Amino acid sequence: MKIDRHDRKRTQQCVKRCFTTQSARFAIGLTLVLGTSVACLPQSQAQSTPLAQSTPVAQSTPVAQSTPVAIESQAFSRASGAAPQPADSAARQDQAAAWIDQLIDRLANGPAFDCKIRQRVRTAGREVVGVGTYLQVGGGSGQFSFQIKMHDGDGKHTLQQISDGRLAWTRSEIAGKVALSRVDVGWLDEGARTLRRNRRVKPSMKVGGPSEMLDSIRRDYDLKLGTSSLGGRPLLVIIGTLKQARRDELTANRKGASLPELYPARINVAIAQSDDPESGFGKGLPVRIEHLSDPIALSKDPNKELESQIKKSQMISLLEFYSIRPVAPPPIQRFRFENRDTEVDFVNETNRYEERFDIRVSAKERARYR
Repeated sequence: MKIDRHDRKRTQQCVKRCFTTQSARFAIGLTLVLGTSVACLPQSQAQSTPLAQSTPVAQSTPVAQSTPVAIESQAFSRASGAAPQPADSAARQDQAAAWIDQLIDRLANGPAFDCKIRQRVRTAGREVVGVGTYLQVGGGSGQFSFQIKMHDGDGKHTLQQISDGRLAWTRSEIAGKVALSRVDVGWLDEGARTLRRNRRVKPSMKVGGPSEMLDSIRRDYDLKLGTSSLGGRPLLVIIGTLKQARRDELTANRKGASLPELYPARINVAIAQSDDPESGFGKGLPVRIEHLSDPIALSKDPNKELESQIKKSQMISLLEFYSIRPVAPPPIQRFRFENRDTEVDFVNETNRYEERFDIRVSAKERARYR
């Protein structure tokens, strides 16, 4: 099949809600791109617990354990039991959102780096682990490569996302079924330029990979800051709680007004506050992203009232970034997507992102870009 990046007639075929929609079916909901690789697996609660206990992770260990670490609240919180005032809530939201913006800018415009990634989820009564790599060119190029493979004991599932700054592709293979989608990120940038939105972080830099994940967190969660440590390295932790408006939207057609079992009601993003002592690099980059459920009852004692049962959030997914190191930016050919699935029709999702970034231009302006 010949791929025409200007063909917009396919946008109505199997349109997905966003670049990472298939991942929304899995444990981490709509925000985590890695979930695509196992979206078809049976669902169950994660066994790990959220960031609540202090368990240091050895720096020499190549892959961090899924044991949680402690979070201490930062400023803007009142004394125990006192509800925060609106001004305090708005201030801490703004401060945490500013950190998200800074982190996205660091990925989009900072120096090039690569790292290894690992995702742990609990499904079908056992822990499933996925491993992969992430290469981010930065420097305003919009180029990145993100891929992961996961084995569930019955088969292998893969996810690949890649962008050369003009076209961003997602290829997933789940239980032997291949799906392709594409976003014309070059047009998104041109549309923003036409509207005179000359911002440091362009729309293309928020499509796919961890950048889109962070952008979704900023949009859908109430945020605050905390601190922690991992292997002796200090961490800043962005704590996100699902906004009530978003919760209402998701539960509008559900009985009991409860979220889907594996939709993340809370998210913790841990950011390194110092460089890795081995590589001398990594300050300001994410090292862990945790997706947590609503609190659920840990015991089913019929002699206890439901309100008195111990409730605790359960870990849905743990995503870890490790072995982060600086690299020289590879040639652009490294980020060209080679379509070997010529029999598979791809879904053009560009229109979805035009709505997301409010890029509305005339047909005449579109013709100029073409």
